[in-house]
Amino acid sequence: MAKIEAATGPAFDDRAESALDWARANAKYIGIAVVIVALAVLVWVFYRQYQNSQAAQAETQLSRARQSYAQGNLPLAQTDLRRVVSRYEGSTAGSQAAMLLAQTYFEQGKADSGLAVLSQGEPAGADRAAFEALKGAGYELKEEYAQAAQHYRDAAERTDVKLAKHGFLADAARALAAAGNKAEAAKIWQTLAEDETAPISAEARVRLGELTAIPAAR
Repeated sequence: MAKIEAATGPAFDDRAESALDWARANAKYIGIAVVIVALAVLVWVFYRQYQNSQAAQAETQLSRARQSYAQGNLPLAQTDLRRVVSRYEGSTAGSQAAMLLAQTYFEQGKADSGLAVLSQGEPAGADRAAFEALKGAGYELKEEYAQAAQHYRDAAERTDVKLAKHGFLADAARALAAAGNKAEAAKIWQTLAEDETAPISAEARVRLGELTAIPAAR
């Protein structure tokens, strides 16, 4: 009981009165601080609403471009996709628009135009691996297989998804073989073949056998 009385006795009353005196003396500054905090909260709320609105607009425009692409209207699809890429660079919608735009150029045999699209700006974090893989496809289209292999390897390094990583490494091995670098391709296939849990391990063993087979003497 003595402790309770001490906490609510004269000493406590003095501290409470001192706090009130301080609050009265600094009421102006306290009010300013409250206003600043309130404004910060409002700015944050409006910014989040703006971000959500921008994302929704980007997805709508991307959906329209995809529809044009699905209908085979490449000129219209490319126009819409370029608009999404320029307006929403760095966003998920912007990254996906860039990849689809590059793909339309690749389908037209315009590898340089597609690679130029992929070289502009930075993709969203989740799309970095796919960007590199698509660059690899572009260089394969140009028959520059060594560069294609490097981009496939970069794609493998940018993903933690095991299935995707193995797929990109397999693409790299195929590109290296096409470039004439069979020894490096065999190293990749060897690594993939050793992982028996990987769906691609069976193909890896076949490809490894093809690369390391010794021609029969005549």
